[in-house]
Amino acid sequence: MRTTRTIRNCPIRMKVVCPKTWDALEPTGQDDVRHCAHCGEAVYFCRTDEETVAHARAGRCIAREQPHPSELPRVVLGRPAPPSPEPTPEQALALRLTARERGITTLVSGPIASASRECPGCGYPVPDFRKSCYVCSFELGRA
Repeated sequence: MRTTRTIRNCPIRMKVVCPKTWDALEPTGQDDVRHCAHCGEAVYFCRTDEETVAHARAGRCIAREQPHPSELPRVVLGRPAPPSPEPTPEQALALRLTARERGITTLVSGPIASASRECPGCGYPVPDFRKSCYVCSFELGRA
């Protein structure tokens, strides 16, 4: 599956996600750390959920892999003739991974600091005001 490495949790608050990609950042002496000339920050590549949570809680810029848009099913506008085509298993996987990465992006860009509990489904922090996990949608109820 094709993936892209996206930058997240950038300290410069923008209305759009950082347009840089991991490959566009300046290499450093460490394989999993690169330098962003735009904001002057070190960016840490996270391979695991534990790394993601640790770096986000420390307020660091992070990069993670997510499915490339070309891996997702095509969006068709208009009135499709029934039955609608089912996504292939690869497209279904890309959809699940994309939804998970969107949840992680939402979490690390703000509410991670206000989270006092962990999701029993995936281990990510869940803010008290949420009924379900941003990452895996596990229903916890409000704290």
